[in-house]
Amino acid sequence: MSQLFPHQRITDIGAALFRACGASAEEASTAASALVQSSLMGHDSHGAMRIPEYIGYIDEGSLKPGRTIEVKQTGPTTAEVDCGYGFGAVGGAEAIRTAVEIARRQRTACVITRRCNHVGQLGAYVQMAAEAGMIALATCNSPINGHFVLPFGGREGRLATNPIAYGVPTGGDPIVADFSTSVAPEGKIRFYRNEGKPVPDGWILDANGQPTNDPNDFYGPPRGGILPLGGGVAHKGFALSLLVEILGSALAGVSSKDTEVFGNGVCFIVIDPASFCPLDRFRELIDETVAYMKSSPPVPGVDEVLVPGELEFRTLRRRLEEGIPVDEPTWAAIQLHADRLGVAI
Repeated sequence: MSQLFPHQRITDIGAALFRACGASAEEASTAASALVQSSLMGHDSHGAMRIPEYIGYIDEGSLKPGRTIEVKQTGPTTAEVDCGYGFGAVGGAEAIRTAVEIARRQRTACVITRRCNHVGQLGAYVQMAAEAGMIALATCNSPINGHFVLPFGGREGRLATNPIAYGVPTGGDPIVADFSTSVAPEGKIRFYRNEGKPVPDGWILDANGQPTNDPNDFYGPPRGGILPLGGGVAHKGFALSLLVEILGSALAGVSSKDTEVFGNGVCFIVIDPASFCPLDRFRELIDETVAYMKSSPPVPGVDEVLVPGELEFRTLRRRLEEGIPVDEPTWAAIQLHADRLGVAI
């Protein structure tokens, strides 16, 4: 079961815990705010439940607060951002800001990250670009220790959940699509396990390659696997996931099998639509396209056609009023860390 908390309370608690672990006030606030924003948008798998996880990373030394982020421009339209294994949200924000700045000058940009920890909700970054009037595409892979996703036809993981996200400016809320190229991200399976609920059909296989609804069969031991997106046409999800892997590893000169790498390999591609069409006219055309999509009569049992991001922005407005859900295991872990670190919550 989950209970609702005011979003600002969880932000303040998260920031206080991160500061107690050695983070600066600025990076602690950025990291906590990013997680809570994910919860506000309905992406609970990348939300407040990650606060204890990040503290665990700090404790083990894989997340290093206080690191300096270094930006290296590698060409007129390209750059790499070395995040120093600090908070992924801090490095990711710097990377998308860099991409937007380059795109303003050069009309297009491609920026990759190095030594980036868990970057959180990928859609948050393309949303930032879209709110700045840019079209943005983002991909995010994970190294070998996160390869839980099965290649099409396989029963041992070879890929991470490898999300793709894109953002497009409109006359109102931007279009924001953010989805894993697997059936579901690992965090959602963890959320079902924490809630004591079975996962939906077609999400996971056990270690013997058999379908299962028990999230514990995925975690093992022995570990099972997450299926690629697509059901009966999962070869398409596998192909997309492989593209994400290429952009996140080979493009950065990193082997997919390198056991010394952790975190995420992120690639941002940003396009200034004003290169081809005045921005105001572009927004009008996107609004027209959105209206055209939504004009399709819904099938029985569906109230309306929704475009990517529409449900999330509705969830945001509701949760700003009602609060965000925090499951019992996560809240218990937060309390334990607070007691250990001497943080009053």
